[in-house]
Amino acid sequence: MEPSSATPPARPPAAGQPKSAALNWIIIGLVVIGGLVYLAYSRKAAAPNTANGAVNGNSAAILEAANVTGRAAPTWTLRDVNGKPVSLSQFAGHPVVMDFWATWCGPCQIELPWWQQFQKQYASRGLVIVGVSEDLNLNDVRKYLAKTPIDYQIVWDGGSNTLQNSYGTPFGLPTTLFIDRQGKITERVTGLEGKPELDKALHAIL
Repeated sequence: MEPSSATPPARPPAAGQPKSAALNWIIIGLVVIGGLVYLAYSRKAAAPNTANGAVNGNSAAILEAANVTGRAAPTWTLRDVNGKPVSLSQFAGHPVVMDFWATWCGPCQIELPWWQQFQKQYASRGLVIVGVSEDLNLNDVRKYLAKTPIDYQIVWDGGSNTLQNSYGTPFGLPTTLFIDRQGKITERVTGLEGKPELDKALHAIL
């Protein structure tokens, strides 16, 4: 007998195939949902935290990291360690130094005595130095100041980096901004700088 040339009937789909396809769709769905949840969380985390103060919304986030010189300093209102509101606007017409620091920052500890010396040395010329604490816990700042008194203005950024972001990122500690009497930033220094260099930057705004 000659072998039959008829096409053999197609095999029925394996029992596991529909389940496998369904499983793939479930995985895809979970990935999409996870992505949406992550996106929503990221947007929430990036939203400014103004619980301790406020930053001028018109000026915030306009200062690029490499291009702050000559820009108007964004206005802000924060609180000192006793809860009293302090605003940049109250120092209008004065040369201002904003020093971002933290109690745990080693290089910051080197600069702090210098700022105290500069504040005393140039107080008669209207200099205002503001130390902006980036500590997460206000009590840490209070304890530090109880042991190491600082005689210039200290404010707390509310445990967030809202104010940092308004002045341009990336940021490091210490970071110092020099603001002239017209409210414009003349220089920004990130990281530990020598005392003579800081003094030179000060003279540019006095």
